[in-house]
Amino acid sequence: MSDEKTVKFNKTAGIICVVMACIFAVTFIIGTFTDQKIAPVLFHDMNMGALIVSTVGIYIFCAFYAFFFGALFSQAVNLPKDHKKRTLYITLILVLGTVTLLICGGSVLDINNLGGIFPIVQRDVPQMIIMFVVGLLPVSAIGYLACKKRSDALLAKHLILVLSAMTFSFFLYEFVKMGLPRPRYRLIAKGHEGVDFHRWYDPVKNKAELIAKHSINKDDFKSFPSGHTSNSIMNITLIPALALVYPSLKEKKMFLFVLGICVGIAVLLSRMILGAHFLSDVSCGGFIASVVSAVYYRLYKKIS
Repeated sequence: MSDEKTVKFNKTAGIICVVMACIFAVTFIIGTFTDQKIAPVLFHDMNMGALIVSTVGIYIFCAFYAFFFGALFSQAVNLPKDHKKRTLYITLILVLGTVTLLICGGSVLDINNLGGIFPIVQRDVPQMIIMFVVGLLPVSAIGYLACKKRSDALLAKHLILVLSAMTFSFFLYEFVKMGLPRPRYRLIAKGHEGVDFHRWYDPVKNKAELIAKHSINKDDFKSFPSGHTSNSIMNITLIPALALVYPSLKEKKMFLFVLGICVGIAVLLSRMILGAHFLSDVSCGGFIASVVSAVYYRLYKKIS
């Protein structure tokens, strides 16, 4: 893809991201007033197909973290050995990458993902380490090897931008979750006394009391917004970013962008089918990712 085509793609992708953000804003408003009616229509408890889609969706996001950290690590290693900050960069990437991927491993093992498919799977430290070593470290190695023979300051900047976009979207929706606890529909459907439907702007006031009274998993009060949706819609940024590492994909960036949309929508629907989120939850998650992606494509242009 020529520089002119790259500029055109980034401009088009940025516009589509803004359009998607507007669509999610509209569905968010609709969901705010119709969540209680839509949720029971879509709900199929422990639907295996939806669980698999949900698990694959979160793994893809975590795998991209691993891949891009591996690629960035290669750029630090490829710096001249007399570079004053080479050791600092290598150490920083190793520490941040290890911590991030351990957290990612825990997310894949969560009850919303593999833990829901295989009851034996637990989100404990030993299994998180196993997931890190078996499920994510090899992906980092692929990213490292793909850039092993390249030393490109511009590539390093773009990789940092991708990882920053992923991290910012993650912390943004997690911050909102902390301030607006909302019971998931699957919890409400169990009929526990006192666990009722709440709109997103009317958070639960007695969460701790309900958790203690009914032995509820605290994760079941993290309905708003949908982290799975936010992470999966970020694929409109992450999948096309593969072209940074594999130049042969540059001509296919729009196809990769559309593929990212498809993956995001599939995960979005799976979360509603499982009763893990309401329409307003997934819409908010999608809105966050769309806005972050629009900013990413804007910054990409400036860096280039």
